Amino acid sequence: MSDVWKQETLKSGDLELIILPGIGGRLWDVVFQGRSLLFHNSDLKNFIPDITNLRGFPTRSPQFGFPLWGGEKTWIAPHTKWPDGAPYAALDSGPYEIAGGSKAHITLQSVVCRQSKLQITRELRIIDGATWSIQHTVTNHGRHDRDVGIWSVMMLNHKARIGVTSQDLTPTKVFGDPDGFLSTHNAGIVCDCNERGEFKVGIENRSAHTLIRLDHDDKPVWMSCDTPPPTPADRFAHIHPLEVFNSGDYSYCEAEWHAPLQTLSPGAKTEFGQRFAVWTDPTTQDLNNSKLELMKCMS
Repeated sequence: MSDVWKQETLKSGDLELIILPGIGGRLWDVVFQGRSLLFHNSDLKNFIPDITNLRGFPTRSPQFGFPLWGGEKTWIAPHTKWPDGAPYAALDSGPYEIAGGSKAHITLQSVVCRQSKLQITRELRIIDGATWSIQHTVTNHGRHDRDVGIWSVMMLNHKARIGVTSQDLTPTKVFGDPDGFLSTHNAGIVCDCNERGEFKVGIENRSAHTLIRLDHDDKPVWMSCDTPPPTPADRFAHIHPLEVFNSGDYSYCEAEWHAPLQTLSPGAKTEFGQRFAVWTDPTTQDLNNSKLELMKCMS
């Protein structure tokens, strides 16, 4: 097996982060209390990416012209600027260098993409046995201004529910058929991604807080993600700061978080931070009433 599949690990108590620098600098898995939470595409196990030609890989989703490796990664929005409808190969499937690290963190850095002239740096930091963070940085090494939206995409195993603690919001269909997968409550919006069925929706997510329920064995694992709250002046490459995708071909869904769109001059950079928590016992978390009410709606 090539070194591109070599994994690095950050561990604290019940939480283990598995990192795969060799394929897009991915957070390959989140393991909590021994349970794997992120999706891995078994069809691509041990395949070696050739970033000059990524179209020959086995797939059950031919509508997407790129390999669906799994895990969590940094993409560049908007997708309408992608070459041939696929994410920049060097950034999504190429190797990342380990640029720094300790027992508690690892810093990964891509090459400068020849197509976009962009470079991604990802810092993953384990805070304690239930909390971690990801800091994304994108730098423009080109000679011209470039619009950039940092886009964190996390592929989650089915069964999953993704909820937002905001009122008076209506999800916007991006594609597919979300009918029967969405429910609206006083406490917020819930996307039911327990089964296959392809759709994507955009959600305004004013609270900047996302709740995820993952059903495993005898009890669910809960995950949350907090991002900087959007301001009225913020523009997003895909209109919304949060998108939810559910696959019709594989047993996974995606939570997709967007940073505001930025215009980077030559040499400039933009950053985006996320803080995650994971638990099985809600009494271990500082959860306000709105989050507890949404958890009831997701149960």
